[in-house]
Formats: sequence, C-alpha cells, structure tokens
Amino acid sequence: MLDLPREAIRRWLVDLFANAVKRLSSSEDRLQAIKWLGQSREILGSDLNLPEKVGHLRALVDSRTAVKFIAARVTESVQNYRKSNLPLAVKIALPATLAALPFVGGQAAGIAAFGGAIGVPVLLLVFLGTAGITAIIEAVARDPSVRPEIAEIIDVIIEDERLRQASWRVKAAMREQPVDPERCGTPEDEDSLRIALCKMDPFRFERHVMSFFESAGLKSIVTRKSNDLGVDGFAIHAEGLIVVQCKRNSADNKVGRPTIQQFKGVIEEHRAFHGFVVTTSTFSDEARQSASMSQRITLVDIHSLVSWHVAAPTFDLSQG
Repeated sequence: MLDLPREAIRRWLVDLFANAVKRLSSSEDRLQAIKWLGQSREILGSDLNLPEKVGHLRALVDSRTAVKFIAARVTESVQNYRKSNLPLAVKIALPATLAALPFVGGQAAGIAAFGGAIGVPVLLLVFLGTAGITAIIEAVARDPSVRPEIAEIIDVIIEDERLRQASWRVKAAMREQPVDPERCGTPEDEDSLRIALCKMDPFRFERHVMSFFESAGLKSIVTRKSNDLGVDGFAIHAEGLIVVQCKRNSADNKVGRPTIQQFKGVIEEHRAFHGFVVTTSTFSDEARQSASMSQRITLVDIHSLVSWHVAAPTFDLSQG
C-alpha cells in the first residue's frame, strides 16, 4: 500500500532538490551542488553497508555551504509537507510511510528526523536512490538558464552513469592521481617498432597503450604507478568500463594462463564490461584457451599491437 505514496513522494522530492539547486545564487555553487549529487549517487551505488553510506552522505552534506543550503531548504519543505502541492492522500500517508521505515540503530525516519542530520541521507537512501538523483540532475540540466554553466559537470555525471556497475575501489582509483594517456614517438619500420616497444619504460608503455583507446574516442585514464587493483588503465566505453593490463615482456617471455585467469577475476571483481591484456610478447596456448572461455576479455599480442600503429583500432565490442 505504500508504493504509490512513495513514488509520489519521490517525484515531489526530485522537484524540491532540483529547484533548490536552481535557486543557488552563483554558478560555482550550482557546480558544487551537481558534483555533490554525483558523489552521493556513487555512495548509494557502492558496496558500502548502510551505516557507512549514511556516514559518507552526512559528511558530504557538511562539506559545502551550497549543499547545506539545499539540505536546509529540502528538509524545511518536508517538515512543512502539509502546505505542499502533494495530493491529499499522499499527505495523509506520508507520516505513516516515514514512521514505518526502519533506520540505522533502530531510529525511525519520522517527520521530526528531518530537522536533524539524518534528514537528507534518509531521503537519498529511501526515496531517491541512484535513479532519483539522476532525475534531479536531468531536471536541472533541462533548465536553459542553468545548463550552460554546468555543461561540463553534467557531461561527467552522464559519463559516470556508465560506471554505475564498476566497483567502489575502481572509481576511487580513477580519481586518485590519474595520469593522461600519451602516445610516444615510435619508428615506422616494423622491426624497429617492436624493439622500441620492448625497450619502452613500463609506465610510458602503459600511457602509450591507453592512448589508442583515447584516440578511439574513449575517455581513458592510466593508474598511478603502484596500485593493487591488477589494472594499469581504464577506458569508458558506451557499454561500460574497460580495464586494461599491460605486459611489457621480452619476446620470448609469453604471457601464461595464470595471468589470464587472474585478470578474468579482476574483470569480475570490478564489474567491468570488458578487459584487455596487451603485451609486447605473445600468449601461450593455455592462456588463449582460458581467454576463449569468456567473451569479456581480449588478448592483444605484439602482432596485434603493431597493427594498432598501422590502422587505429575502433574497439567495437558490440559482438562480445
């Protein structure tokens, strides 16, 4: 019986949040508000438990004056719900709906709670969720007076929507000292190119490899030199996250089955759409057999890598 009131409340809250963002006095404040909404959506979609999500959401609300303004306006409107434009049936159901929702530590999310610190986390967690936050951002983006000011941030949020399934650790790593891809100068002669790739500094090799994804129109990031994710670079495909592992091996040092099995686990762990293993050598038969058992991994040996320098790859993964 509470589903219809909850949906009506969700739509009402989307309007409340969107109007509060649009009423901010400066473009910088609106930018901060959009960033806050994007960060909140990440937290809601993460693997954190409920108390941890609440803690992170509270910290975000306290982090910016503009966000505090939005929270104050929204919680005040919720407390004064009787004066809102909600249908009468929803106004009657609202107190019971909130009181019936268990919250952290057994504290109920009653109307009175919205005067305190748990108000906005309750609204985000219970009524809005990731889809509701996206709806708020879209509502703001449709306002022609605001859209030009937040175009770049809106694009980031929309792009990030493709990463919703990616693990919390991966998204954190993408923000921690990201390095841009960079194509290194290489000789045109094939034999010389093979030698140059094998002699390339490992980190420069990673940046070089990721530059092909960037050139194909995929936003790409190289991870910092030391991480424990088993990933050297990320690319954002229309279908989701691509993870890349680079192996700058000598010609006689083939990539074996254990590496592929471990990387398949990395793809699963980080909920990536697809994975690439790129090497300056080749792959053992066992490695290729292991990779063939999954449609979500592509092996790029030295022959394929050389061909990338001749004809740029497009990374069309629509067939698997």
